[in-house]
Amino acid sequence: MATIIEALLAAIDHHQSGRLAEAATLYGRILEADPEQPDAAQFLGVLHAQTGRPADGARLLRRALALRPDSAGGHSNLAGARQTMGDAAGAEAGYARALRLDPLLADAHASRAAALRNLNRVPEAARSAQRALALLPASADALVNLAETALAGRRGAEAERAARRAAVVAPGSPAARMMLGSACAAQKRWDEAEAAYRAALDRAPGYGAAWGNLGSLLAGLGRFEEALAAFAAAEERGFSGPSLWSARGNARLAMARPVEALADFDRLLEVRPDDAGMRWNRGFARLLAGDCEGGWPEFDWRRHDARAEPPWRRFAQPTWTGGDIAGRTILLYAEQGLGDTLQFVRYVPLVAARGARVILEVQPPLMSVLSGLPGVERLIARGDPLPDFDLECPLMSLPRAFGTALDTVPAAVPYLRPDQQRAAAWGERLAEGRGLRVGLVWAGNPRFPGDALRSPRLAGLRPVLDVPGVRFFGLQKGPGREDLERVPMPSTFTDLGPDIADFADTAAVMANLDLVISSCTGPAHLAGALGVPVWVVLPLSPDWRWMVGREDSPWYPTARLFRQTRVGDWTEVAGRVAEALRAAALTT
Repeated sequence: MATIIEALLAAIDHHQSGRLAEAATLYGRILEADPEQPDAAQFLGVLHAQTGRPADGARLLRRALALRPDSAGGHSNLAGARQTMGDAAGAEAGYARALRLDPLLADAHASRAAALRNLNRVPEAARSAQRALALLPASADALVNLAETALAGRRGAEAERAARRAAVVAPGSPAARMMLGSACAAQKRWDEAEAAYRAALDRAPGYGAAWGNLGSLLAGLGRFEEALAAFAAAEERGFSGPSLWSARGNARLAMARPVEALADFDRLLEVRPDDAGMRWNRGFARLLAGDCEGGWPEFDWRRHDARAEPPWRRFAQPTWTGGDIAGRTILLYAEQGLGDTLQFVRYVPLVAARGARVILEVQPPLMSVLSGLPGVERLIARGDPLPDFDLECPLMSLPRAFGTALDTVPAAVPYLRPDQQRAAAWGERLAEGRGLRVGLVWAGNPRFPGDALRSPRLAGLRPVLDVPGVRFFGLQKGPGREDLERVPMPSTFTDLGPDIADFADTAAVMANLDLVISSCTGPAHLAGALGVPVWVVLPLSPDWRWMVGREDSPWYPTARLFRQTRVGDWTEVAGRVAEALRAAALTT
């Protein structure tokens, strides 16, 4: 072999020219000849980290640092390997040490910004990104790093300015175009975002990260097949990891493929076992697939998700998980939507039957309809002062506490009952006329992230109203009522919305109907809880409680489910509902 120095120079040339196998072989031979050659150890460590072997790389980089403990570049390289391994805290500490040794190491400032972003220490990340840019003011990479940090701080306009500067500095930079796409996406300018991602790919077709970002954008726009193709292209080009697995898993969930989604979530959790948000997602997927035993424990991780908005509530009292509670006072409380509360208050009598005194806290709109729920010692509206209690449990954690399986769901209905005086009054009002009496709800809460996919709106269900022999009654309250101004309605439709005061009124109306047709929203759960026949129209990928591949629900014996077969296609769903309703009207 040539001298050590000659061999090292040749290995570095191979490395820089992309001949990585040759470089690795030569670095290895140098270390066989001289195990204490620090440059060979360091460069081989960097090469391993670059080629998917960050743990091997870290071992060699530590070996190099033992030989040169004051090497700023060595500490920075080891930090990079740790970052690749998902150790953001270790990476940040390593970059900080490198910068104490050499404050002018611009790349270390930039990489430390990335580590700080991963630790959600965004203000510090912004300072590191600014320092990198101050050292390299004409660097497109530094500008891209600044843009990415601004995005982490939810400053989309600032990110866009930095990305556009990067694109001017380096017109051929695919990273600048990709970051511009992300900045536009953060500002909900979807077409511009897609164009920027595709511009990045025009410049670098092998740019895996741009394929991954494009896939995430397409998934968010409901173009799931295109999204999966983009994710596949990303992996084919060497881009993989938690962000891609998360985005693809969620896309597969949206396509009603929970088993495939679980494969992605499992991979991610092998790397990040304590990622509460992803554990929650995996619980969602398992429940959607009908796996209660595996789903409930994972679903409870939602309470540990620090990114949740609003944050999950915390109490000094312990959470009840199913043990003996005889003689103790427990707070059961609503935590998510009105429909969730209506579904899970079925467990309240079961808790009381174990000898507990139950304080039930619910959303104010549900106070009237839940006033007669058995087992409640005290009903409180959320926001009112709480009395003393010994234990707490959110309503949606009760299935886990009771070990609920699909065949042990407490499904006896009705578990809610309407006010008899209100029901009688509504009965007199609805008695006139002949035909099947059907209530209609077409939209949910628009603040719910998936509402645009789950709500058919009135136009989506309009063909159903042409079925003869049926009297339709609009039960829609709040958002969605504006549809009545745009959609022509038949004479067989009566809008009851303005006269319905609260959920207790809705329950009283439903008690006088033959059927309720509803989107996945609170009134669907109310009808099910009352034991009223309810047909629920569902998107291709519904909420976990409706599962996949079935027309019935273990939660609601009187429910029938009508599912989309294609994303966003309510026309076909409305056709099946109309056909079923026509058959029901003929037999009435």
